[in-house]
Amino acid sequence: MKPSTAALLASLALAAPAAARADVFSPGPLSRPHQGLEGLQRCTKCHLAGQQLSADGCLACHAELKDRVARGQGLHGRLPAAERACEKCHHEHQGRDFALVDWGPGGKKGFDHARAGFELRGKHRRVDCARCHDPRLVADPAVAELLRKQPERKTSLGAPQRCAACHFDEHRGQLGPDCARCHGEDAWKPAARFDHARTAYRLDGKHVKVACAKCHADVAEAAGAPGPGMTPPVRAAAYARYKGVAFQACTDCHKDPHQDRLGQACASCHVTADWKHVTGIGAKRAFHEKTRYPLRGAHATVACEACHGPWPGERARYKGIAFARCTDCHADAHVGQLARAAAPGGALPRPASTAGTAAGAADPRACDRCHGVDRFLPARFEPEDHDRTAYRLEGAHRAVACALCHPKDARLAAKVPARVRDELARHRRPVTVSLASLDLQRPSDCRSCHKDPHGRQFEARTRAEGCTACHGLDSFRKVRFDHARDARFPLTGKHERAACGSCHAPDGAGVVRWRGVPQACAGCHADAHAGQLAAKGQGTDCARCHETAGWKAPAPLRFVHQKPFTAFTLDGKHRALACEKCHPAVQVDGAAVRRYRPLAVKCQGCHADFHQGAFRGYVP
Repeated sequence: MKPSTAALLASLALAAPAAARADVFSPGPLSRPHQGLEGLQRCTKCHLAGQQLSADGCLACHAELKDRVARGQGLHGRLPAAERACEKCHHEHQGRDFALVDWGPGGKKGFDHARAGFELRGKHRRVDCARCHDPRLVADPAVAELLRKQPERKTSLGAPQRCAACHFDEHRGQLGPDCARCHGEDAWKPAARFDHARTAYRLDGKHVKVACAKCHADVAEAAGAPGPGMTPPVRAAAYARYKGVAFQACTDCHKDPHQDRLGQACASCHVTADWKHVTGIGAKRAFHEKTRYPLRGAHATVACEACHGPWPGERARYKGIAFARCTDCHADAHVGQLARAAAPGGALPRPASTAGTAAGAADPRACDRCHGVDRFLPARFEPEDHDRTAYRLEGAHRAVACALCHPKDARLAAKVPARVRDELARHRRPVTVSLASLDLQRPSDCRSCHKDPHGRQFEARTRAEGCTACHGLDSFRKVRFDHARDARFPLTGKHERAACGSCHAPDGAGVVRWRGVPQACAGCHADAHAGQLAAKGQGTDCARCHETAGWKAPAPLRFVHQKPFTAFTLDGKHRALACEKCHPAVQVDGAAVRRYRPLAVKCQGCHADFHQGAFRGYVP
């Protein structure tokens, strides 16, 4: 090019408008998201002076990617360092509407999602991209903040990977958030990865073929609203119960055809392969049915040797074995407590009826009065049985748990005689001891169970009449107390409506004081007259002027403006004056108080001299 031509072009460039100069030097218009970087003055925002594009310059604006690249996460973080040149996938200067993301030959739908660290498998491969890359599901805080500031921005970053972030939990939180433990991506049902053997109840026999819904019944409960962008619930009105399903006993699911006559240990005779196939103890029970002692309940599961031997130093015995009483085989689990209570004058009753009980059941100490052959606990001792003891349950006592009155006493275990322990050990039987305290002393004395909330203030009365002199059995707070009859301070007037706690307050130990409460007015009420009317050494006698019906008018007052209340009798026009005309309010220790003493009693103490001294010294 000739020098004159070059100079001409340079001068034209300098003289042309800025937009025209940009067209001369720019390869083409920027895309719409980057159009704010158009122009010669902004080129160095992306192009360092004298150099090509800088990835650091891109990340300075696209801060949401910077940390992901540093941590090696996502598509950009997993790219090899040699391929991290942004312009390889994001081409610029191709026009305003040019798509900045180059998805490759297959386009967006052909993108290999595994390159982003989350391979699409199963049904996920057929889901539309926008279904998962929904701005409402973004879990990355940096991306969420970016979208908050630029709501028009489109991005595939920040999509969650947890199942529960996109899918409504059909199990309503029963089984935790790790859906992949049971479910695959090919189909939600059936749960191909679930193995019942990994649960607390392994399926075997005919249980394997039972439909899930037979044991896991539906719970009718409307599903809550799914989170924004999440899939709606498949079953909105109900869900299957998987947690809290009882399975420890066969009877949790199956009806007992024996009606509990043979106990609850079904597996001792039956197997899951076939209910009608009876094995083991069932055969043994069939033999025992021919004897005088058919096996029932828990006895059916006891090993033959436990009752028949052989034992050390003793051969097996099958005849002549005592069985009429429980104590023929079992040691006294109550270590003699009931024997003392059944003594003459003791607490135990005779049963109302002995029909249908074993021999000896008429004895109040007979085990089968309270315990069954199915199991030792729970005991059959109802409130009606307690009513026949020395202490009848009444009122609120009928709702009290047994253990609150019969607490466990660990010392009872030590009362099993050594001889009994040795005999049980020889027969290979366990030492069973009930630690419940049954032999209670003075059961009719409330203080045997209850702490005295009054701190012995009514000790004499309690010894003579008991707590029930004031308190009922239905409720401790329902009190039969007459203040006029039972106290030295009858309640009258407004005292009748005052709350008990306003006079009877707790002391330093937290015990409400009922005795030693002051009866003088000043013991509860502040002196409204600030001591003006107090007698020397005796304080203010409020009752001299005031009634309990009310402290001031319109309540009646005992005070009359004459002797003996005051030396100044009201007469004439003085009788119609309002009290405050002569008794003004004054401040005493910051409080407004009516002045009653001292007050002037001569005329000139209140009235101006109308005669202006003309009659000074005059005595009529």
